[in-house]
Amino acid sequence: MKPDHYPFVPKSTRLLERGQFWAIPLPDGTYGAGCVIGRHMSDGKQSTRAFIAGVLAWHDSLPPTPASLLGKEVIKYAFVHIKTIVESGNEILGKADIKLEGLPESAEALSVSTWGYNVPVILAQKYANENKCS
Repeated sequence: MKPDHYPFVPKSTRLLERGQFWAIPLPDGTYGAGCVIGRHMSDGKQSTRAFIAGVLAWHDSLPPTPASLLGKEVIKYAFVHIKTIVESGNEILGKADIKLEGLPESAEALSVSTWGYNVPVILAQKYANENKCS
């Protein structure tokens, strides 16, 4: 089942799709971006609460859009809880053609590291500090 509109706040992983993204507001008023990479699997079943998320090599003064994320790469990824989207951003804003080749569409428990809620913000801030937007 696909979401019928954006933005939306996911309550489970059911409506998450590879390439969906959310804004990560940073303390200076700029933005980073997080994205959905894949599914968290355990004993052949998809988790309803955990998924594989990534932080993108992107930083701007405006929230991300599908056009601004076109072809952007993932700098790091890990399993996260669904609440990470709300805690590090707010809602899924859309779906973009992000560079996801070579990244797992699904992974079993313990095969990928796991992040806490605030790790995407920390990584987006680190990227922003190293790549100031104009």
